[in-house]
Amino acid sequence: MKKVYIFILLIMLLTLTGCSKSQKLTCTATDETTEIKKYSTLDIKIKNNRVKDMKFTVDTIFPESYQNQLQTMADSIKASKPYMDVILIKNGIRLITNDDPDNSFIGIKMDQEITYSELKEVLELQDYTCK
Repeated sequence: MKKVYIFILLIMLLTLTGCSKSQKLTCTATDETTEIKKYSTLDIKIKNNRVKDMKFTVDTIFPESYQNQLQTMADSIKASKPYMDVILIKNGIRLITNDDPDNSFIGIKMDQEITYSELKEVLELQDYTCK
């Protein structure tokens, strides 16, 4: 449902102004509302008002009671989501997804026109902190 709202907002925000320099936007979000903690980082490169590269990293930290199941969980994720890099980290699992032109995990296609400031605004509406 969020992707629909993001797409609608992006359509409203698109402009025709351009910039030829490459910019990098890094956004983070934290979810510590349950015993399983999630720390997300989204790195996006923008050039000529187009997304050129996206990397989404999520560190999921599990409580002690889950520690003996981490390898099984990682193997299951690898099998069901082969496009993700799955790495065991201290007390958890790191998932890394690199976006490609045919798919988008944040609802923004690589060929879609969007400025740095528009993208930053959209992501901050989703509770990311961007710089």
